[in-house]
This record gives sequence, structure tokens and C-alpha cells, in this order.
Amino acid sequence: MLRRSLLTIMLGSFAIFYWTFLALIVDTQEPLQTQAIFLAVSEAQESLQAGMSSNTKEEEAPSALPDNVNEVANIMSERRKELQKQCAETLTPEEEALPINSKEFLINDEYKLVWCNIFKAASSTWMYNFIIMAGNSDKYYQKSMKTSPVEVTREFYPRPSLEDLERSVTHLNYTSFVIVREPFQRLLSAYRDKMESPKQPYYESLRCAIVANFSSDAHENRGRCTPTFSEFVDYLLEEASLGRPPNEHWAPYYSFCSPCRVNFDYILHFETLPRDEAFLLQAVEGLSRVVSPHNLHSSNTNYETINRDYFSQLTSAQIQGLLAIYQHDFTIFGYSVQKYLEFAQS
Repeated sequence: MLRRSLLTIMLGSFAIFYWTFLALIVDTQEPLQTQAIFLAVSEAQESLQAGMSSNTKEEEAPSALPDNVNEVANIMSERRKELQKQCAETLTPEEEALPINSKEFLINDEYKLVWCNIFKAASSTWMYNFIIMAGNSDKYYQKSMKTSPVEVTREFYPRPSLEDLERSVTHLNYTSFVIVREPFQRLLSAYRDKMESPKQPYYESLRCAIVANFSSDAHENRGRCTPTFSEFVDYLLEEASLGRPPNEHWAPYYSFCSPCRVNFDYILHFETLPRDEAFLLQAVEGLSRVVSPHNLHSSNTNYETINRDYFSQLTSAQIQGLLAIYQHDFTIFGYSVQKYLEFAQS
């Protein structure tokens, strides 16, 4: 166990050093390239953190496919049933009538696989997998790090129409799946990546605008362009109150991937991702020949301390406001919000 922990730290530290070195070299290059490299730095840091944490709780979270495959199949079946039940009980008629958001899906015809990409829920890993599944080498993924993984992936998987999606899922019986993550944990991950990172030039103007509009003392904070988590939440709440569509990195699942309208075969959870992915590779014929379980990004990190540090900055009113946005995601996918209500300030 100690040897594995030391190896994890050494490999993770080398990855962070490598990407940071590249970032220093390209500091004067195009903004998108700089943005992509610093995204890699943040992902390397999160992977290192995940590896260190998972070694301390290895037996708590399933990290491989159990001997009894039927056990995981039953879990997947129960998740589908619970989703269908909660969709029927939770959504209003207006929400049920929302059109299916087909544009965020990727359809691979060779492996008959359909995936809805939820950002900050193993999305980079599965974009890489879909690039490889299209018959490409690693160089295309390296290309995506210089521009945008989404743009490169869409070169091979154009955004499907509703008719394309229905044909694949309903008529051709392709295997469909989605990966979800505890909603507030995903929101915090997006904040730390897009708002706290000073080397995300694409979001710089938004960061500065949030500070200018939501800081309690705009004069004192003049020149600061990194919003606090509380300021970021105030921005989200105002955007929602004005009916503006949210950024893709923190958009609610129920509207972004239309899970109550698309009958997904498998619902994978970020919290049990190694096991769930291993099951998916067995379930889809031929997929294990091009996608290996050990190449998939997995994280058993316990974010409890990190969550508490950030969400304790929020008031109960702010937590309730966030719940108004993300309550469906908690309910439909079986996550609990109770601990966040306890974290909140009085």
C-alpha cells in the first residue's frame, strides 16, 4: 500500500511538472492553447489528489468489476427504474415537454454506442475514448490539447439531429449511456477549474465581471478578477432568475442530457466509475479491444473536506437558491443534499 502511494505521488508530481513546464513555454502563445494546457494541469492535480485519497479508502469504493457481473447489472437496472420513477413524480408538465437536447450526444456507429457528454463528469476521458474509437491515434488527442477537445471530437462526431438520435437509440438499439456526478461536487469542480484558475483566458472577462457585479466592496476589490465561491453562486442565482441559459460546465443534467426523455441503457456514477466503466466495456461488443479500463480516468477521491471548505462560505439562502436550480439532478439520480444544508452558514 505504501509503495503504491509513493508511486502515485511520484507519477502525479511528474505529470504536473511536465504540463506546467509546457505552460511556461507557451505563455505567449494563442489563448486557446494556453487554456488547454492549464486545463491539463488542473486535471493532473485532481488525478494526483484522487490517487492519494483512493489509497486511504481503497476498500470503501468499488474500483473494479465484481466477480458477479449480475450484481452490477442489477445496480444499473435499479438506477434506470429509479430515474423513471423520479422523472414521473418530479417533473412538471412543462418540464416534461422540453425538447430533447440532442446536440450534446455523440454517436459511434461502429460500436453502436451513444453517449451524452456531461462536462466535469469524466468528459475529457470519454472524448479521448471516442476519438480512439473513430480509428485515430493519440496524436488527435494531443491536437485537441492545443485547441479544444470538443472541437476535435466533433470533427468525427457532428452534433446529431433529433432524428439521428432517435434512429440510433430507438430503431437501431444502440447502447446508450451517461455519466453523472454528485451535482454540487460537479459545480464546485467547475468553479475551481474555470473561476479560480488564472490561466483560463476564455473565462477571464466573466471572472472580472462577476467580481465587479457581485463583490460586497467593489472599490476595495478593484483589479481583482478571481471571484469567491460565494460571488460565483450569486452570479448563478441571478442568471437563473433572469432565465438565461447556463454555461455547459454547470448546466443541470436533466435539461442538458434529457434523461427523462432519452431512455439510457446505463447510468454510470462518477463516484463508482472504475467499476461502472468496466461493466460497460463488457456490455458493448468489441469495445474492450480499443478502450482499456486502466486507461480510463477514474477518481475515488473523497471530496468531503473540500466541499465543506467551500460550501461553508455560503448562506442557507444561497444553498436553497442552488437547490432550486439543481434539485432535479439530486432527486432523479439519487443524490442527497442534506450535508450541504448542514455546511451552510446560519
